[in-house]
Amino acid sequence: MAGKILVVGSLHLDVIVHSSRLPKPDETLLGDKVSYRFGGKGGNQALAAAKIDVQVFMAGRIGTDNFGKQIYDTLSNQNINLDGLKIVDEATGMSVALIGSDGIYSAVVVSGVNQTIELSEIAVPDDLTVLVLQNEINTDANFEIIKKVPKSTFVILNAAPALTPNKDFFERIDLLIVNQLEAKMLLNEEPSIFNILDALRKLQNLGPKEVIITLGADGYTGISKNGEIFSEPGIKVDVLSTHGAGDSFVGTLAAFICKGEPINIAAQYAQASSALHVKTPIDQREKILQADIENMFSLNQ
Repeated sequence: MAGKILVVGSLHLDVIVHSSRLPKPDETLLGDKVSYRFGGKGGNQALAAAKIDVQVFMAGRIGTDNFGKQIYDTLSNQNINLDGLKIVDEATGMSVALIGSDGIYSAVVVSGVNQTIELSEIAVPDDLTVLVLQNEINTDANFEIIKKVPKSTFVILNAAPALTPNKDFFERIDLLIVNQLEAKMLLNEEPSIFNILDALRKLQNLGPKEVIITLGADGYTGISKNGEIFSEPGIKVDVLSTHGAGDSFVGTLAAFICKGEPINIAAQYAQASSALHVKTPIDQREKILQADIENMFSLNQ
């Protein structure tokens, strides 16, 4: 099995409410159904990476409550090393997601123990290939873990949610991945003047060597460390839900970088994974295999 990925990040139990549409401010809607799913950007990205033939290590925190037990049961059934998973007597992180009939969603996250992750708990595997970080844990932990991993480690930051950029931190990032909204927030730009190519260069000037901005159904655009622009249009599928699609993209991309693919090819595999993710019912997504992702990739070449 090629390469090792360490995902340091959030673990949540997602409460997912389906309704005909998202409510407007001050409006109450009757929902169609509710489900409880494994979530958190860190956990979702680890699960996505674990579908590919790489070694995945997860570092994070869960509580002793029922939500924590459900998260542990999900992770323990996957090809993921859990030596870095700590169980503490506090509340597990959770989120509430609202999904309309068009598949568009909104969510609110309650971080819980995710904000108390400590560097001393995080064991760095020998010969680590890729480190994956997000902004759903405390920023100090992210900053310190970057200092702890070997300099040869390829560091990916999914800057979600978007926080005020720290140049010292960003300069250690090999690949920054954001969506359009997060890019606008990082650059503090008005939507009316936002330009993707201009934004890529401005984000790269903040410190990361390479940047990808995901564009939802329109695909993605990126800039390499040499300043070359690469992009792909979205793969046309019938969308059931976009919930978790960005995490599927990040985790799969990390795995294919770990396997030695260049960033532009890894991103194409990631997009194939995201397309499968959004067209598959939520309760069937765990059945998506590497072969399915590779087949979707091949069909769109």
